[in-house]
Amino acid sequence: MIKNEEIVDDLNDLVKINNDRIQGYEKAIEDTKDADLDELFRHSIIQSQKFRSQLADHIVRIDGTAVSDATTSDLSSKIHRAWIDIKAAVTGKDRSTVLSSVEYGENAAVEAYQDAIEKDHIPAYIKEDLQAQLSELKATADKMSALK
Repeated sequence: MIKNEEIVDDLNDLVKINNDRIQGYEKAIEDTKDADLDELFRHSIIQSQKFRSQLADHIVRIDGTAVSDATTSDLSSKIHRAWIDIKAAVTGKDRSTVLSSVEYGENAAVEAYQDAIEKDHIPAYIKEDLQAQLSELKATADKMSALK
């Protein structure tokens, strides 16, 4: 029998991914002075805040506790942010470098959502929301790739 704990853990992993996206895009805004990219990055921050809120709603409905710290992230996410910092410092924070870093993060988020959707213990009604979020993530990833 699947316990709610497993579902909560998986959803909290996605909350952490969205926290990482927010922090990554905030860093990307700092690293570029491109107004077009700033607008796109700010949209992506709002998108992740919305996703995080939806995930937290699901967690609360199944009597779980959502990650409460908006900066809580997993180790691989912290490594990715460090990678962005290092790469940006070395290459001068040009548009292409920032977009490459963001594209890398977006691809990681897409993979995390795909993995969660494939898990049998995630209820169908939650998978529907995850699939909708995944579609938006893929669209954002495609935009980043096209701009690069």
